[in-house]
Amino acid sequence: MKLGDLMMNINKFTNGLDNTSRSRSEPVKPAEPTSPETKAKETAGLSDQVKLSNSSKSIQQVEAEIKQMKDVDDNTIERIRSAIDSGEYKIDYNKLAGKMLDFEDRLNS
Repeated sequence: MKLGDLMMNINKFTNGLDNTSRSRSEPVKPAEPTSPETKAKETAGLSDQVKLSNSSKSIQQVEAEIKQMKDVDDNTIERIRSAIDSGEYKIDYNKLAGKMLDFEDRLNS
């Protein structure tokens, strides 16, 4: 199928009218000014709602917990960095894995 097969003459529906040459047979009424009270009554039945997914709620909870954490201690970071550089820093892989799983569980709940 070619693009030309999909084209049709719409002039038969519009009687060949050009949109720029249309005119109105009745005068245009200016919009009536509305007061704040009228606008409030018109929108009184309408309300916006936001529903958060479980993931976004979990993220918000984690963000709140991060905000409660104390600031970074530069002395501790330097001590750990030195221990890593000298080969003295030992990682407890079981503890690390447990913390990672706990974090994932909190994100998924």
